[in-house]
Amino acid sequence: MPAWHRLGFVADDLMDAATMLDKSGLGGWDVRKSLGVAALVPTGKCPECKRAVGAKHTQKCPIPQDDAERKPGQEVTAEDTTSLMGMPGWYSVLRTEPVSKEVQPLGVVGPDYTPVQNEELAEFLTSITEQSGAVFETAGSLRDGADVFMTVKLPQGVRVGGVDDVDLYLAGLNSHTGRRRLQVLTTPVRVVCANTERAALGNHRSSYTFRHTPGISGRIAEAREALKLTFDWAEVFKVEAESMINTKMTGETFEELVKKVWPEKWVGPQAEWRQPQVTHWETLEGLFKSADTQENIRDTVWAGYQSVVEYLDWKVPVNMTADNADQDRVRSFRNFDGTYDQLKLDTFNLCRDIVAAA
Repeated sequence: MPAWHRLGFVADDLMDAATMLDKSGLGGWDVRKSLGVAALVPTGKCPECKRAVGAKHTQKCPIPQDDAERKPGQEVTAEDTTSLMGMPGWYSVLRTEPVSKEVQPLGVVGPDYTPVQNEELAEFLTSITEQSGAVFETAGSLRDGADVFMTVKLPQGVRVGGVDDVDLYLAGLNSHTGRRRLQVLTTPVRVVCANTERAALGNHRSSYTFRHTPGISGRIAEAREALKLTFDWAEVFKVEAESMINTKMTGETFEELVKKVWPEKWVGPQAEWRQPQVTHWETLEGLFKSADTQENIRDTVWAGYQSVVEYLDWKVPVNMTADNADQDRVRSFRNFDGTYDQLKLDTFNLCRDIVAAA
């Protein structure tokens, strides 16, 4: 299953945006900005007795008396001198938690940030996919509501070499913290192993970003153009993948590929490798030479690329004290967060070079 299936609600039938928002707990957040932000700032002097840090409070000062573990007349600490100070130009982003109805802070933003409601993101995705036949599949939030994602599955995927199916998804990502722009990206997922592909294909874009500004619904035309270009990107991706599946790769060439992806990892003779290096190499080698997920594409450059991607998505070690479900969730979170996107892009480009040199 795709990585985000482990991070949010998965639809088991056709769902409209309103139903998806309700089932995933993303509806009714009322994301808004506060009137301002204040910080606790040490002033250097106790606000009650006016003694400086390092001196002793007066016997009648109430500050130490507010702490049951302290006695009157104790030394003034920096914490004793704190005062609220307004931070001009900064605002908290708040939401109403849908179950408890409590107000929850999500992040701190500047004056130009305009919250985009989860309902707006759902409407946005609906508007750009309604003519394509795409359906909502997954939705959820991460980091206690700071980040939100929704995915729709496009009706037509890609079949590489007539044997390897890749589904196409459109993912909408929104941050309520100001750390990232609203993003819509194409996400190909290999069916047999749920690898999430990443490929930079010249002028063909696979992701689009939009600023948090008023009137996102007014940018539907721009978003629809992005969807059109998504299909163009998918066609170019298929051509590149076809060239890889039609090019043979030996074990030696795969070894060269791996050492270029991780040039600092395997230095010196194999007999001198430490155990983590040996385990890393043996896992990659096993994925390329004998994994069931490469059975229908064995000994091709496409298999070499998929072996590296599968390692990054599902085999990179995580905290071994966690159970399997927690490990899968950690890996899914890395996938969602794009932790290894650059390595995937580097691998794809190196595989293109191998095809060109064949």
